[in-house]
This record gives sequence, structure tokens and C-alpha cells, in this order.
Amino acid sequence: MEIQYTTSINGTDKEKVLLLIEASLQAYNAFNDDDPEKCQKKEIVAPAGFDCVECWTGIDAIFNHDKTVECYGVVFRSHLAPYTYIFAFRGTSSILDMLDDLGAESTSFTPYEKSVEIPSGVTVESGFYDVYSSARKNIPSMQSQLFQLIDKYEASDKPIDQLYITGHSLGSALSELFTLDVALSRPSITASNINYACPRVGNRDFVTFYEQQAAQQNNNTRTLRVQNTYDKVPCVPLEDMGYQHLSYACIIAFYKDSWIGKADLLACHSALNYQAVLKCAAENEQGICVCKKLNVPGNDYAVTSKKPEKSTICSFW
Repeated sequence: MEIQYTTSINGTDKEKVLLLIEASLQAYNAFNDDDPEKCQKKEIVAPAGFDCVECWTGIDAIFNHDKTVECYGVVFRSHLAPYTYIFAFRGTSSILDMLDDLGAESTSFTPYEKSVEIPSGVTVESGFYDVYSSARKNIPSMQSQLFQLIDKYEASDKPIDQLYITGHSLGSALSELFTLDVALSRPSITASNINYACPRVGNRDFVTFYEQQAAQQNNNTRTLRVQNTYDKVPCVPLEDMGYQHLSYACIIAFYKDSWIGKADLLACHSALNYQAVLKCAAENEQGICVCKKLNVPGNDYAVTSKKPEKSTICSFW
């Protein structure tokens, strides 16, 4: 399935792109290594016009052999009705593990509503699905927590009018699983997804089935991936292993302004750098950030941002 790329943020809903990268960054702020299960609400700054209303947990089934319970995401709700909710999934800093370990095993996908039929050929990367679906003792799975939140909001005096789903890195993979699940298990809810630095989540049948659900609503609900052409995380799991990306992507191009440049995996994957380049692009008439030394608040280095070209995607492996 051919991917449809745009190289300009002007080809997207850029206000929404900027809103959801901020929400994704705040999902990281909710997590603390010293107390991983607890949501660090005091560290969260809700995007303008929103309140932080809830957090949820998941089982670290990929990067932690102890399979600890960790805070994995944050819910933001708009101040005013009709209410927009943002479900923002946290990523991971275990970039090298992600590059080395993903894709060895795939598994079937089971939606929250077990009675919904899934085509037999649909498979997803097992590590992502384990984080999404695993439970431990008295702690329900992330999947169960998410739908309990949705059902609670729908039964409240602040029901969901629009549902935005987002994440960066591992969080973007989880966001795609949840977006498909909402379409299948709560089809009356209009959900859209913009995610950042997403690895490949499933096979060709997964992509086809996922995008059929969006088509049954309207094109405004399709998922948009934002990808740095020099970021290696979106290059895994490998296509040779049967994995594919969803079809719509906005590509940007940046790397660390230093002698190591494109080889600095963390800099090419940093959510802060993604945000800085997207803000720069949004301020440019062409919607493309071209800057040799772009300072990034929160990082102690600058990045070089270039006009993106499809030929550079995953070319520096």
C-alpha cells in the first residue's frame, strides 16, 4: 500500500498537529522513574484551553523484565462544551531496545468488545499489544482502563464530542491500537489520531482493516503520522518482516547540529525536537522548516532542519 506523503505542515490541520505534540510531551511529564505507577499531575501543564482530568497505567511488557505497572498516559478535556477529549500516550527512552527487539513476534488483535469480528489475517507487533492488553493481579489492562474512562465520560454531564488520540514513539503505536479499538468497540464516537515517530504496528491486513474503519466515518478521522526522515524508530519493525505503516504521513527532516549529526539516534527521535521543527514549519509561509541552527527549548543543543525528501526516509540505517 503506497504511503501518501505531505512535506508541508500546511497540508495538515497544523493547529491540531501542534496541539497534539504538546499533549504527547505532557504525557512524558506524567511519568517519574522513581514512582512509575503514580501519575505526576503536578508536572503536567495542560495545553491551552484544556484541563488534565485523568491518567491511566499499563504493564511495561517490552523494556522491563519485571513487567512493572507504569503511568502510560493522560486525558485532557476542553474547558468548554461541546467537549473535546485528548488521550495522550507516553513513549519510551529505550530507543536502542526498540530498534533491536521489535518485530520478532506478531499476534492477533482482540478489541475491547470481544464479539466484534476481526479478519483472520490481521496481526500486530506482540510487544505493543502486550503493553496494551496485559493485566496484573488487581490492576486491569490499559485497554480496560481506557474504555472504562470513555464510558464514564459518555455517562457524565461532559460527554465526548470529539476524541483526539495521540502519542510519540511507543506511545504512537499504542495510540494506533486504541484508535482502531474505539472504531470497533465504540463506533458512535468520532475519533481521530495524529501521532509522532511511530514504528510500524501491524501487517498489510492490519493497515487495510484499520483504514477501512476510518473510511466508514469520513476522511477527517484518518490517522496522520508525523515522521522525521532521519528517525530510525519509524523504520522498525522491518517491512521484510511483513510490517507496514498506515498510509498518511507528514514528513519533516532534522538532525543534531554537531559532528555526529544524523547518527545521533536520540536527537533524531526526540519529541522536543519534533515540536520545535513543527513550530518552525507552522510559522513559515511554505509550511517547511529550513534552519541550520534551530534552538530547541529543553535541549542543550540545536538541530539542523531541512526541506524533507522522500528519498531520505530510513536511508541512514
